[in-house]
Amino acid sequence: MGEQLRAKYELLKAKAILKARSGLLPFVQLTKPDYEAQWFHGEICQVLDRLERGELKKVMIFVPPQHGKSQISSRHFPAYALGRNPDRKIALCSYGADHAQSFNRDVQRMIDSEIYNGVFPRTTLNASNVATTSKSGYKRTANIFEVVDHTGFLKTVGVGGALTGTTVDIGIIDDPFKDREEAQSGRIREKVWNWYTDVFETRLHNDSQQLMLFTRWHEDDLAGRALQRDGIVEEGGEWVVIKFPAIREPGYHVSDYVNDPRKPGEALWPERHAAEKYFKMKDTSPRTYWSLAQQEPAPMSGNILKREDLRVVTISQVPKGALKATKHFVADTAYTKNTDNDPSAVLCYSVFQNQIYLWDYIRFWRELSEAVTEIEEFVSEWGDSKSRLYIEPKASGLSIYQEIRKSSLLNVSKYKLQDGDKVARLNGVEPKIATGRVNILKGQWNEQFIGECLVFPNGKHDEAVDTLVMAITQGLVRGSRRRGRRTTSG
Repeated sequence: MGEQLRAKYELLKAKAILKARSGLLPFVQLTKPDYEAQWFHGEICQVLDRLERGELKKVMIFVPPQHGKSQISSRHFPAYALGRNPDRKIALCSYGADHAQSFNRDVQRMIDSEIYNGVFPRTTLNASNVATTSKSGYKRTANIFEVVDHTGFLKTVGVGGALTGTTVDIGIIDDPFKDREEAQSGRIREKVWNWYTDVFETRLHNDSQQLMLFTRWHEDDLAGRALQRDGIVEEGGEWVVIKFPAIREPGYHVSDYVNDPRKPGEALWPERHAAEKYFKMKDTSPRTYWSLAQQEPAPMSGNILKREDLRVVTISQVPKGALKATKHFVADTAYTKNTDNDPSAVLCYSVFQNQIYLWDYIRFWRELSEAVTEIEEFVSEWGDSKSRLYIEPKASGLSIYQEIRKSSLLNVSKYKLQDGDKVARLNGVEPKIATGRVNILKGQWNEQFIGECLVFPNGKHDEAVDTLVMAITQGLVRGSRRRGRRTTSG
């Protein structure tokens, strides 16, 4: 009886090994029996199988934190890919060198294991740490290991680290930003992008493949820029994007490459992360919910502002008194022709019966003299002799303010900036927006203006929000104080 059980066990083991040699999910289940593989893990593994076989070239995977993506993609997948082809050259990058090294150590332990040796006996490492470059030794450090008797390796670096002299067949980037604070920093986002284009991509060849996986903190993060430049496969671009939100939203399309059997409102992994947890997050911190849980840094419903609160009206819906009210202007200025920098923006508004009407909005990239001309023409088009232009007197704004005062007859004033950062200033006027006091006149400028407002503070530019806050503050908040003082004194 014992012999029969042993023979049955050996047969089952042999079958499991055969499956593990040709499929990532069976490999994960065999080498880590305690891994709680869910249906979406199987979907992810199938996509990574296609990447490993060369059927896909560029893949992005976005899954909420603590849902097991790194275990599959940054630990098991490199070990599996090297087992299938020990001559592969793999680079794995993360936000910091220490974090990247932890992936390397985990992959090394996996390859050293007896069960891995049973699956992929050709892929082995030096028995001890070796940092030699001699022909007789194969490197094995916390940053790189080389496969014995083959040309393959796994090299791990922090984002910003060097890959000089490294030819990469598969490049993996797992969390290039440590946290939201880093992702919100334009300087750090620019630094990461420059590293990606100047270092990471220069190590790739015609047949190289890429895998990105991380939390989408910001619309202009590494994934956002890569998608803007290269596009998605479904639209004729280059990237296959797999995105599993924590909660299935109505009408949400995950990807043509995977299936999501959930009904709207159902959680991705309810046994580990219940839907109620995310519903509470959505109510108390919608910005965190959309970016961290849903992987949507620019949700249709808005981060701070809600689409339904940014009401678009036609000219026939505007009261006669509002049509006759004097139009004023607020300007958030910069003088540069470089479209990688922030543009200048001017918003035209009027106030009537404690309602603000936004008539038109322009933004442009111009040098100083051209910026002044653009602003003067816009004010002349909409304004009259009573109109006033408010300019925020920051570095470039002060120069434009001075130039307009010198070269034109416009009524121009310095806009007094409120205390606090941009988010605090928007939150200060948000009740005015939420109570329906903002009316946006229908026009071609609406989509860009509203879209930029909705993605704030996760958008690349924020001039729409800046001018909106300026107009509400100047027209409704400060204006109501002036009207109140006149009423009291009268």
